[in-house]
Amino acid sequence: MKKACLFNKYYLLLVMIACLLFFNTSCGLDTFYVLDPPISIIHQPEYSNESQDSKYFEFWTNENTQIEGFTFLGTEVYYKIYNSYSQMTSETSVLQTLSNDADKSATAAEKMINNTSSGGYGFKALKVAGNPESPLVTASDSNQRVYIRLSDYQNVEDYSARVLVNGANLNGAAGKTIPVRNTSDMRTFNFGRNGSYDIAPAKDDEDVKFTSGVTSSKWYVCMFAASLGMDATYQNYYSNILYLGSVSIDASSYDN
Repeated sequence: MKKACLFNKYYLLLVMIACLLFFNTSCGLDTFYVLDPPISIIHQPEYSNESQDSKYFEFWTNENTQIEGFTFLGTEVYYKIYNSYSQMTSETSVLQTLSNDADKSATAAEKMINNTSSGGYGFKALKVAGNPESPLVTASDSNQRVYIRLSDYQNVEDYSARVLVNGANLNGAAGKTIPVRNTSDMRTFNFGRNGSYDIAPAKDDEDVKFTSGVTSSKWYVCMFAASLGMDATYQNYYSNILYLGSVSIDASSYDN
């Protein structure tokens, strides 16, 4: 009787182990991929510095993601426009705190990208004129140096709006690759000019956080970067975010 009970226990245990192995191999456990964020900042502007020498963003991407069954797509740059620098610095502080917290860094990109109705800040992916593709900087075999200046200054070539990767126009374009807003008509960041796409932001624009009661003609643009990848089911994954800095753009001035 005791031998029979002992046999039944071992038999039941073996059946449970077999079932566990079957489900793990046939259904698979959930797989979570961890992407490395862009490596480091080369130049980080701040809105309070009005010098044209400072009004650009520059950083290194991180191309070292090698994961079986996973595709590293490249590096995305995200922006948001504010009419209040205090509102911008408040939201930026929250995102930087999340990114610096090892236990919460995975939620930093989610907080940044999700719209306000989902508890996020609604940052938009930066685009360039004539190219709506994502991500902004496609994957490469080695780390890439990215330079972004959002708006022009007079007709000075060195201060013209453009995106450069490793010193060349984005994606090897023949002409300058000009950064534009993520809107249906791809407006520029030349808010104070009179071109057909040089339109100042409006309070209801999706890429704008408008604070009532602010009367200044200045707008503030904050940017972050994140690595982007995709698994075999085409689900997107984001790395922790890297704060790129912020600049002011005066909509009342041709020389913004």
